[in-house]
Amino acid sequence: MRSVVPVLCIIASVVALLFLHESHILGSTTSASRTQAGALRHMRIVSPFRRFQACSRSTAVQAEGAAAAGDRVKLHFKILSEEGEEISSTDVGNGEPLMFTAGQGQMMPGIENHVVGMKLGETKTVKVTPEEAFGPVSEENIVKIPKDKLPEGVDVGAILRMGTQGFPVRVTEMGDTDATLDMNHPLAGKNLQFELKLVDAVVAPPALKEMSIDTSKEGDGSTFPKPGDKVTVHYTGRLLENGQVFDSSRERGQPFQFVIGVGQVIRGWDEGVGQMSKGQQATIKIPAEMGYGQMGAGNVIPPGADLEFDVELIDIESQG
Repeated sequence: MRSVVPVLCIIASVVALLFLHESHILGSTTSASRTQAGALRHMRIVSPFRRFQACSRSTAVQAEGAAAAGDRVKLHFKILSEEGEEISSTDVGNGEPLMFTAGQGQMMPGIENHVVGMKLGETKTVKVTPEEAFGPVSEENIVKIPKDKLPEGVDVGAILRMGTQGFPVRVTEMGDTDATLDMNHPLAGKNLQFELKLVDAVVAPPALKEMSIDTSKEGDGSTFPKPGDKVTVHYTGRLLENGQVFDSSRERGQPFQFVIGVGQVIRGWDEGVGQMSKGQQATIKIPAEMGYGQMGAGNVIPPGADLEFDVELIDIESQG
């Protein structure tokens, strides 16, 4: 399984830029154009899609029922131009639908406002304004950065991805020392059509209220990490609602290291591992707001998902 350690490490990266051709942004067949910006209402992200695995423990809505607020829904989704030309779709590639909790503001209003009440198998096409889709074009999303921070060979018109979330930016101007980047979504300011097809709807499990730590093996009871210390851990991460493993350092055979208490990892890790002593093994249950919140992570952690980690604190390296 591909590691999500880079997702766990959410260090801000202002100018971590990777070159992409424009077709990777607007094309209907690339993962970059399908997996980014589903949960955001005013978009800086590459597309409105966020894909997740099905949740096997929830109770499915009956076929004759309709999606309700709070249900975890699976939805196939197409973006069409105002004239009806298809721009992108979840049906292409591996064909995975969107998965999100309806009525929680995890998706754009153009989706949220229409999915509740849809029947299983129903398809509808709705017209959406920029405010319901990728937002208006904003001058605040046009910024300058030092030219030497760009990859070699980049010129005006290139599309780059910035930071750990892959925000798309277009190079609009190149000066002697600075470059101008437009971080508005390529579809910002456009009237569009969304075609929605409800694939499934399940009753979401009750949300976890607080973090808990269940010790399976005691540590030394005296050596605890403090902010700034580097810790070495083994872990296995699962979705709490169905036990699905989304990442494991043990499977990779490589422990994970991070500096505790400085925001390199999700809050639940900083606080949970910070309460463990050297050698301790424990299961840490983390509510969504201490994990990846309403954005989720990549194509493995749904928005609003509570998490469970089996963690072994192997070593603590004091930084003084």
